[in-house]
Amino acid sequence: MFSEMLNQKSWRLRWIDFRLLAVTLSLILIGKLSASVIRIDGVFEDWKDVKVCAHDPKGDAKGAFDITKIYAASQGSILYLRFDVVSLLNLQNGPKAEGTLLVIIDLPNNKQLILDTRGRRAFLNDNLKERIPWDRLKYVVGPTYAQNEFEIQIDLSEFNIDRGDAISIQFNGSDQLSAPVTFTFSQSLETPKRRSHRRGLGTDVRIVSFNTYFEGLSDPDREDAMGRLLNSVNGDVYCFQEEWKTEGHGEILKRLMPLKNKNPWHIHKVHGNVIASKYPLKILPSKNNRYAAAYIKYAENYLFIINTHLSAMGYIDSKEDGFRIRQVNDIIATIDEIYRGQYDEDDAHGTKSGIVIVGDFNLVGSRTPLDLIIDKKVYGLKDWLIPNLIGESVITWRGGSRASFSPGKLDYIVYSTKTLVPKNGFILDSELLNRTELKQLKLDVADSKLSDHLLITVDFQFSGPPRN
Repeated sequence: MFSEMLNQKSWRLRWIDFRLLAVTLSLILIGKLSASVIRIDGVFEDWKDVKVCAHDPKGDAKGAFDITKIYAASQGSILYLRFDVVSLLNLQNGPKAEGTLLVIIDLPNNKQLILDTRGRRAFLNDNLKERIPWDRLKYVVGPTYAQNEFEIQIDLSEFNIDRGDAISIQFNGSDQLSAPVTFTFSQSLETPKRRSHRRGLGTDVRIVSFNTYFEGLSDPDREDAMGRLLNSVNGDVYCFQEEWKTEGHGEILKRLMPLKNKNPWHIHKVHGNVIASKYPLKILPSKNNRYAAAYIKYAENYLFIINTHLSAMGYIDSKEDGFRIRQVNDIIATIDEIYRGQYDEDDAHGTKSGIVIVGDFNLVGSRTPLDLIIDKKVYGLKDWLIPNLIGESVITWRGGSRASFSPGKLDYIVYSTKTLVPKNGFILDSELLNRTELKQLKLDVADSKLSDHLLITVDFQFSGPPRN
């Protein structure tokens, strides 16, 4: 009997050892699978090969964030963390009654990094007074709009994390896992992809979108950097946001970006939104002051450009979110008028019309403003996800070292797929360029610091059948 019990105990121990080995192999495998590129963009197809490393039951949360699944991956010292929750929520803002979600990372040497998502701060070992700036952690979350899936990027190099090191991950606040997740860093850091800044082959029009951060075009302290930045991409049409008070943009751009043969810049401005074009502009009326609309004629084609800066702040179902939805409904009304032919010229028969909507959408509440536009399937409008010139980041807003909100994607490009073909497109951050690239673009490394937003450049070619 004793021998039987011993054999059974030995078998159970071997089974436990086997399960521990399987868990260990599974966690190592997760690290290896992270070789696929992960972008913090709110799109989760790049996680398809990363296995779930923890499940959590529904209905056990104390606050709004009820976690169901956890995923983890890495590259070098960078941790990528994904978690799914039950309800649509904004990760960084919401009613106080919803509570917050804490991400707790136990590091080697008895250090504990705590990320307070709704409190919008990071600190070590309960030291609330010593807030760690987001840029030191290269901390990025996505999406900025309300979702039930979230992804986070955290660089742990500051804590000497490298391949072979293990951490544990736990949550607190709204919800907590039954046991921490152990994760081993096993994937080396990949060399970032470097893209071309040159116009895509066949490009008809290059459009540049840039939130200049509080009248940046007229600020003498930023003039030199602004001139270098705008000239580096050589756009045909520039769409600026946050140019509320400044006037005389034609003269400003003539000084910053003089055209050949002393040709003028053609300007249309509504509140803080400026459209500046090398080609003559035909103005469309705006139904609110959060967007400017105009069109240019290129060869036999018409390109309608809508430059927008939607209201900021708030969260899903907040009054600010309602403002954005109403503002976008006005934009959609303008799009409807375009497609009904309200702005056709006498010689418009047989021409093609394309629409491009660019600017700062401020999607920090619901995703509804964007969905309302692209759900107009009859018009074939699509959101184009633009990567950085260097690497895989799609972040367009970074704030500063003291910003409470973490960097995220706030600027969007939407275009009509039936008449426009996207060619090259990139986000420009001068701090990521090497010496050769800085020399080619005639930029200084700090030029992109002149704004809290990054400059976006997109190339389009006309295509598709003529409009009836």
